[in-house]
Amino acid sequence: MDQIHVIILTVGLFVLTFINPGANLLVVVQTSLSSGKNAGLLTGLGVALGDAIYSGLGLFGMAALITEGGALFSAIKIGGGLYLMLYAYNMVRHRQKLHLGIGSIAPSPATPWYIYFRRGLLTDLSNPQTVLFFISIFSVTLTPTTPTWAKIVAWLGIVLASILWRSLLSMAFSRPTARRAYGKVQHLLSGIIGVAVGAFGLRLIYEGITRR
Repeated sequence: MDQIHVIILTVGLFVLTFINPGANLLVVVQTSLSSGKNAGLLTGLGVALGDAIYSGLGLFGMAALITEGGALFSAIKIGGGLYLMLYAYNMVRHRQKLHLGIGSIAPSPATPWYIYFRRGLLTDLSNPQTVLFFISIFSVTLTPTTPTWAKIVAWLGIVLASILWRSLLSMAFSRPTARRAYGKVQHLLSGIIGVAVGAFGLRLIYEGITRR
């Protein structure tokens, strides 16, 4: 298979996963709605860095450091699940304290930029099984004879696609019309998103505890 086709197929399979909602999508969307475009972009960049780390581990054969670590793999899942549950708890608990108005498009200057970036990064890294997902993609598209340059270009394509997708999400859901609509149902929607993120966290904890 031509190396250009290999790269396109690898990135394309990753892009197809965007239609499957998960904790990453929910966190970027909720942050964009509640705190504005810049906060959503920073959260999305954090998610993209997590994708870069896990896809790099899978692409260059370092995934065994995590997946074959046994207790390490389980500990990461449990720790990540606890983080997601804490985030979900705070979202539900403080949903009544969010007051969105037409003028509140920008995130509060009192919130440091790295808080949003860290939120996205930790949400993505909370599920180490992501590295297994990348391995499954690479097992379909790459072979032992695939040159290093093609692997690097495929990795860069994955990172770029991740950044673009999260940027589009943050821009779409931080628009004034979207935020005004969110303000009308914010109490209910924050609760729903919080429960969904918490469910992802519970699943990670269960998988981490039951993993042998």
